[in-house]
Amino acid sequence: MKYILIILILLFFSCQQGTKAKKNTITKAQEIEKYEKKIDTIVRHQKQTTFYSALRPNELIDFNRIYTDTIEFSDYNDDFDYSYIFGQKDGTEVSLVYNWDWYNNQEYNFRQGDLIAVQWKMDRIVMPGDQEVVDIVEMAIDAKKIAPGNQPIQFVNRKMAYDETVGAEVSTMVINQSYLQNILPPEKAALAFIAYDIGNECEWGYDSTGNKRVLWCQIVSALDLGHQCSDKQLNFLRTWFSKDTLALEKLKSCRTMPNTATIQTTFNEILVQNNKTEKTITVSYKVTGINMRESKKWHRSQTDVFEYGPEHIVLVDSKKTDLTEEETNMNPETAENIDPQNFVLALKDHILNQWKKHDNFDTLDITFTNNILNIKGEEGFALSNYDFKEMIINGTDDPQIVYLTIGNEGGGAGGNVIIDETYILTILDTENFDIKKGETKIVE
Repeated sequence: MKYILIILILLFFSCQQGTKAKKNTITKAQEIEKYEKKIDTIVRHQKQTTFYSALRPNELIDFNRIYTDTIEFSDYNDDFDYSYIFGQKDGTEVSLVYNWDWYNNQEYNFRQGDLIAVQWKMDRIVMPGDQEVVDIVEMAIDAKKIAPGNQPIQFVNRKMAYDETVGAEVSTMVINQSYLQNILPPEKAALAFIAYDIGNECEWGYDSTGNKRVLWCQIVSALDLGHQCSDKQLNFLRTWFSKDTLALEKLKSCRTMPNTATIQTTFNEILVQNNKTEKTITVSYKVTGINMRESKKWHRSQTDVFEYGPEHIVLVDSKKTDLTEEETNMNPETAENIDPQNFVLALKDHILNQWKKHDNFDTLDITFTNNILNIKGEEGFALSNYDFKEMIINGTDDPQIVYLTIGNEGGGAGGNVIIDETYILTILDTENFDIKKGETKIVE
């Protein structure tokens, strides 16, 4: 009896454990670095002891074992639940979770292109607020610079980002913030000089007193030089370029170029390389210019070479590529520059206005969800179903006129039929249109 009782107790606890549900989890870390699928529950992590890592793609990595690898540093990113250090290993992008203060500790304030030795291990991370959400990631324990970078540092590049003011993704200038943490004074002077008369996403605002209207520019602000044409900016440049007569002549006038200007320029990319042996700084950059009045756009590249000393800098060489021009339609009231959703909503309202002419309109069941307009009659009978997600927009020789073709599935004799309805839309302005019915045909 004693042995039978023990067996029953063991069976009871075994069943209890077997009925516990396992939860599938996804963490923020998986969004940063796409590795091969990893086991993602606490129970399975305890069983799995080897993992895959982009740092060592040709071998299995033991859990919690410390490795050392050399990577080329790219950047830090502290915008997630965990902080990440990014780099390249044998041409492959890699990332590791880290936990040190690089803002206040110069030993960890690496520059883009620096070769660094990283001690790391495969370890668990949990999502804040939910201890059951677990992932296995590369965890950096320590890092040390072993050689300075020999490649140019990317100070500015551009990426597509959502802009709430316009409700769409737009090209946005991105500044290398980690580079700014240990930028040298002559490098700052060189970058401030090239940004002096080229637009860098400048907007009108007010000074610290709130009384004077001034122009705030992204690069000028990032370099901590105040607003465009401020005494702080001008005094800094005049001090550093005190031995450069041509530069001082340029600094006699200060140009303001807001991002709403009819004619303006902006940076697409800026690369910086400091040769400390020869005391030269090379800045290579790409510029795009726009003339909205004439609907023209142009591109050019330029490379400036500066020589510098402890407290001065001189522009010694400047090379520009030939301008490349292209025609571009910048009229906000032409079809290509209007959000297609405006066409959808205008056509939807036009179709409903046509339905309102029916005597039984008040009895109809009408819904508009996810760009699908559904119209039902009595007893839920489907009268029309317009799928605006499949709407086709065709331009014409007149930039103010477009053809909109939309499928309509509705009740017909012998069952539902699908027809293509084409409408002619004339643009009056960005929000007002004249719409007329065009061709209608049955889809085979």
